[in-house]
Amino acid sequence: MLKILHTADIHLGAKFSGLGEKGVSQREQLRTTFKNVIATAIAERVNIVLIAGDLFDSNQQPQKNIDLVIEQLNLLGSNNIPVCLIPGTHDSLDSSSVYRKVDFEGKCSNLKVFTDENVSCKEYPSLDLTVYGKPNLSNRSSMSPLKGLRRSTSSKLHIAMAHGSLYIPEKTAQDDHVFRLEEVEAAGMDYLALGHWHRVYRCPAGRQAWYSGPPEWISGQTEKGGVLLVSLSDGGEVKVDPKMLGLRDYGEVEIDVGEVQDLPMLKARISEGANQNLVRKVTLRGLRDAELIVNAEELEGELGEKFLHLSVMDRSHPKSEEVTEDEERLIRNGFIRLMKRQIQSSEGEQREIAESALQYGVALLDGKLDAKEDL
Repeated sequence: MLKILHTADIHLGAKFSGLGEKGVSQREQLRTTFKNVIATAIAERVNIVLIAGDLFDSNQQPQKNIDLVIEQLNLLGSNNIPVCLIPGTHDSLDSSSVYRKVDFEGKCSNLKVFTDENVSCKEYPSLDLTVYGKPNLSNRSSMSPLKGLRRSTSSKLHIAMAHGSLYIPEKTAQDDHVFRLEEVEAAGMDYLALGHWHRVYRCPAGRQAWYSGPPEWISGQTEKGGVLLVSLSDGGEVKVDPKMLGLRDYGEVEIDVGEVQDLPMLKARISEGANQNLVRKVTLRGLRDAELIVNAEELEGELGEKFLHLSVMDRSHPKSEEVTEDEERLIRNGFIRLMKRQIQSSEGEQREIAESALQYGVALLDGKLDAKEDL
């Protein structure tokens, strides 16, 4: 049984400018979580660690992050655990690459950094294993990171690393290091360790191909990431066990202000489940009573200390007590008459729906709502 720890997208050195003064704390938390990743690999007695790109958030790094990586990778080495690493999109192997500035392999004897422009491999005879990989040479590229990936040794087990996006029609940008499911199948790997997507995700392929996501929360991340503990048997069976190590969490909340009676109730709804390790995005929607005055910035300022970070977006609109016609706007007038007839002929819940539809419709026609965002 071969045991692997697969991680990616650690993003050491990320700025977190949107967190203000708390950005410093989150940068330090990335360093702490990276140490926890290494400690987990040792505690789980894995045979090898794979880092599938974006260990660093950029190629310009403070010396303390360089020293941390060298220290932690050597800690794996002292436990006889080899490490394979590929440059990703944020720490790509361009002319200013951190992997050109620092001889990580020279400082960490257990490390293999894949720097050949084409797919290359590293054999581990004691594990009967071959690991394949190639670097991303730039932030954007239309070339598949799986191009040229094929078994090339007599090892029993074959695993590969790649940093890019699975192709999804009409969703994936063509220059985002795109690969397709057919390439995953054709490569013939026992396991494919992926980076770039910021969540735990298994590609819908016959072959085992997984994204680990970041082990700690980074800006823009909306789903939980972690590390993947992967077991490969001699018979080709693969077991993947996601392990969540990050301290921080992220959550999005939508609040219908039509259900909120007053400002204290709104503040209570926003604050539900608040804690210092939570990044929360709140969106206010619906039609509120005219007496309920909402100021998103004031809510963020007053309630923000309860969270690691709080953002409030107000997409709500005040109700109109009486919707009146405008003699110069025929379409608007026709809509109002139609909906008022619907309201008069409805009862109970259907009447409430028709009344809300009237308010929303007039707000749309008056340019006060964005149809795509608010409906």
